[in-house]
Amino acid sequence: MEAQAVLPPTTAPDDGLVGRSAAMLFVRDSVQRVARAPRTTVLVTGETGTGKELVARAIHARSSRAGHPFVAVNCATLSGELFASELFGHEAGAFTGAQPRGKRGLLAAAEGGTLFLDEIGELDLAVQAQLLRVLQERVYRPLGATREVPMDVRIVVATHRDLQALVDAGRFREDLWYRLNVASIHLPTLRERAADVPELCRHLLERIAREHATPDLWITDEAVACLAGRTWPGNVRELAHELERAAIQAGGAAIEVEHLSETPAVRGTSASAVMPATSSAGKCLLEVEDLSLEAVERALIRRVLAESNGNRSLAARTLGMHRATLHGKLRALGLAARAG
Repeated sequence: MEAQAVLPPTTAPDDGLVGRSAAMLFVRDSVQRVARAPRTTVLVTGETGTGKELVARAIHARSSRAGHPFVAVNCATLSGELFASELFGHEAGAFTGAQPRGKRGLLAAAEGGTLFLDEIGELDLAVQAQLLRVLQERVYRPLGATREVPMDVRIVVATHRDLQALVDAGRFREDLWYRLNVASIHLPTLRERAADVPELCRHLLERIAREHATPDLWITDEAVACLAGRTWPGNVRELAHELERAAIQAGGAAIEVEHLSETPAVRGTSASAVMPATSSAGKCLLEVEDLSLEAVERALIRRVLAESNGNRSLAARTLGMHRATLHGKLRALGLAARAG
């Protein structure tokens, strides 16, 4: 039986922002700073699955609005007219199908607290204009009403899209973009903070163990090393799903490499080119004796650089990180001189 993985204690408070990497420390610091400005609109950006709603909830929890409601809505699920009704509410008989007694909108529901608008890039242009006025004037008018209603709500918006590109394409209002881009927090991808994978595994497994009533659930060092070497296009959300699948396969005991799903190919190359060794179950492992995260990361970068013939730009794309990030890792791991 393999030794139990020694994972650092979970450092995240109830906000769930796990990680000690430089990228996550910067995110936590940014959350703390914007939380102190309870009227400021905040834009949270990042790929799908990076934890944008967690950041919004952390901002709310650390602000003076914490004792008031946090209301979340996904803009992609609502059409323009329906969204306006949901956001502002409506009076009785405001339109065909309106509720007989009217309806309280999301802004009213979030009064004193925080309204989180996820996937803001999916809003229709007409609704964007209405939202812009709300942000500028801090008043709104329910559909069918004759008077405006003042609001005391912080609005946090999030998107995985490039809003500047949407502005250039005429699909997002430039004035709204400027209004939103005052206080912004960008979330790193999981592949850009691979050092956080062990701690994330511990944090996520604690939750999975509670939900599945399996208190003896744990994960081996070898399995953690394999997970740390993946590129995770779905980010933390994908890691959480992988761990839950593995926990079911493990039957509530030790999650080992054989319980993991097949490792998908790393971007731009085949999986075998990056992680050549496999277990008897066909799961991907790096050829390293030292299974510390630093050793795994060093072996992975060496392999990708070798397959890329020393081309750092190609290696960075294969690893799913920026070239500058790769340069920093090469220096930190003592590989800069060898990479050329």
